Amino acid sequence: MDYKQKYFKYKQKYLNLLKSQKGGQPFLMDILAGQVFSYLFERNQRLLQLIYTNRQPVMMQPLGNFTLNPRYRLNLLSRSSLSVLLATRLAQGEIMKTRLQLANRIISRTHELPKKSPPTLATTLDRSNNGHGGGVMSVAFHPTAPLLATGSYDKTAKLWRFSPDGSAATCVATLAGHSKYVWSVAFHPTAPLLATGSWDNTAKLWRFSADGSEATCVATLEGHSKYVSSVAFHPTAPLLATGSWDNTAKLWRFSADGTEATCVATLAGHSDRVLSVAFHPTLPLLATGSSDRTAKLWRFSDDGSAATCVATLATLAGQSNWVESVAFHPTLPLLATGSGDNTAKLWRFSADGTTATCVATLEGHRHSVSSVAFHPTLPFLATGSLDRTTKLWHLVHTPYGSTATCVATLAGYSDYVRSVAFHQTAPLLATGSHDNTVKLWRL
Repeated sequence: MDYKQKYFKYKQKYLNLLKSQKGGQPFLMDILAGQVFSYLFERNQRLLQLIYTNRQPVMMQPLGNFTLNPRYRLNLLSRSSLSVLLATRLAQGEIMKTRLQLANRIISRTHELPKKSPPTLATTLDRSNNGHGGGVMSVAFHPTAPLLATGSYDKTAKLWRFSPDGSAATCVATLAGHSKYVWSVAFHPTAPLLATGSWDNTAKLWRFSADGSEATCVATLEGHSKYVSSVAFHPTAPLLATGSWDNTAKLWRFSADGTEATCVATLAGHSDRVLSVAFHPTLPLLATGSSDRTAKLWRFSDDGSAATCVATLATLAGQSNWVESVAFHPTLPLLATGSGDNTAKLWRFSADGTTATCVATLEGHRHSVSSVAFHPTLPFLATGSLDRTTKLWHLVHTPYGSTATCVATLAGYSDYVRSVAFHQTAPLLATGSHDNTVKLWRL
């Protein structure tokens, strides 16, 4: 029996074990079940050692009964599978060339493209259903409620309530208060707050009702001397980041109800407009993208009152034009950037943010990449472009390299695609276009 047969035999035993557990399902396990994870890790590491060495492993004591929580599970065939961890561990250190090849083969098999059909258009939001009267510059899904926010050239933001499958959406509120284009929108991760950034040099905080039908401006953030092009909430702290055409980003600390907001730090380091800002989901890092052809990583204090540039992702190592969009991966140490050179790039950075290396360049668009967004759980990246398309890329990341393959191109726009966003839980992708429409795509 060769190593492939042994591996697949081991994998089937593992799946059968999961099926026999209370609450278990094929290919799934609870990432929070520490005892179970540790047991299965050790058990299957021994079985993989059998594959590599042909030595009979020492048997382990049976594990007692346990229950898997269906809310928190790990896809065994995904990038984070036990197979990847085990093969990676066995491949570490000084090893034989053949053993490394075996590890790479096992890892590559766990990155097989998810069996998903191409995205299909679920619905289009336009003037016929009370949509925008100008280009849509930004889209953002609420993290839990079935709400979508959009910002437009018509000087308004809108809240839309959509059906679970995305086939229907209704405009439930129009937020009018800015005197110029609304360039960026972002939902707070937990509070009923929406941030908007505008070409009137301000950002605003809006408090909205549970169903989104009512929204009131509770604070106006004044301090930038030029257009506010991007807004982003911190995932846990009461901080908002804003990027501006005045070449700076700012950090604002706000009250729980959003009625008070104070600028606590100004990040000056770019030599041209700051076009995009994004907080890391867990680390004290902020990314900024600029028309000075660089992205920067900033490390900030707990209260946001101090921020230091720790890394510059410069032209010579990456983008040859404006960096129009930045986005952090939800779990991996990766940053995506979209640029005016018609490409997106993936950068691997250190835990402290002081080093960042370009590990993949995504080529395929025929014009500037205006927006990038990682899927919250699947190995996908979406890119929106001025070539009037959105592309979906399948990502593979291992200790030995990173690749990205375009698996779908979404067309049907009559003008630029300015913004893309994945829903946190529903299989939906939203895209905003300069043709005054928003499209919801079912994944």
